[in-house]
This record gives sequence, structure tokens and C-alpha cells, in this order.
Amino acid sequence: MAEDQPYWLRDESQRMTSTNPMHGGGVGSGSSAAGGEETTGKPAVVWGFRIVHFGLCAMMAATGALSIMGFGSINGNQLSGFFVALYLLMFAALWFTFEVMQIQPIDWIVFHLHRNFGFLFHPMGKALFIIFVAFLNFGVKEGDQIGLATGLLCIIDGVALIFLYLKYPQWHPTPGRVSS
Repeated sequence: MAEDQPYWLRDESQRMTSTNPMHGGGVGSGSSAAGGEETTGKPAVVWGFRIVHFGLCAMMAATGALSIMGFGSINGNQLSGFFVALYLLMFAALWFTFEVMQIQPIDWIVFHLHRNFGFLFHPMGKALFIIFVAFLNFGVKEGDQIGLATGLLCIIDGVALIFLYLKYPQWHPTPGRVSS
């Protein structure tokens, strides 16, 4: 019964004895993939994407902060821009927290991320999330140059993640599939 449940719904004793989708054959394992394909460049590519993601999180937070600081008295037209900037800050914090938990997991934070934002743990869900926040960056009025740059870079990153997932699916283990 416990193996039928997703990893994040299992209790602590079941989690310790089962395969963790974040570590079991996943990022940085350096093992050969099923099917005999070599995964030599995997750790470098994964760490490269993580570094880019940290930079994009910082750019998103800067875009949101600059947009919020640019508001004077809030009228009806500026209210929607304020909420877009607020969402940018929240999504930047969420994405940053997710990336940090991939490096140094803290069980209770990972549990809540899995429970509430499980789509981030699948490469396609994460890529679509990144593309979604890219379009939010286009919606800011204040600091529109950094918003445009951040949005374009996020779209490029999201599309690159999709292509990477489609070309090397064994680099991205999912809870239902354990790579060897």
C-alpha cells in the first residue's frame, strides 16, 4: 500500500526505506542510465542550470522589487501592476527555495513543497512554471527593461529544460520511474 502512494505522502519510516525521487539515481549520481546511455555531462549540466536558475530568481526578485518601489499613490491602474510585482516576488522566493532544497534538502520544507507545489519536481512542470513566470515579467510597468530581459531569459531557460528533458529523460527521475 505504501509503495502505491507518492513519496511525499508516505510517513517518515516509509520515506527512509523507499527510493527518494530527489536522490535515487537522480541529480549528480553519475551512474549510467537505463539503456546504456552515458550520463557523463549530467552533473555539469544540472549544476549549470541551477546556477542560471539562481540568477533568474535574483532577476525576478529585482524586477518585482523595482516595480513595487516605483509605485507612488496606488490608483486602479497601478493596483494590478502591484499584484503582478508581488506575485513575481513570491514566485522568485518559491523557485529559489525549491532550488536550494535540491542542493541541501530539509525534510519538512521538501514535504511542503511536494504537497503544495509538486509540479516543480517534474521537469515538464518546472519548465512550464518557468515559462509562466516569464510572461509575468512582461507584465511589469516599472523597470520594464529588466522585466523584459528576465522574461526572455526565463522563456529560453524553460524551453531549454523541455528540450533537455525530451532528449535525456533518464536525467530526470520521476516518482513513478526509478533510473538505475
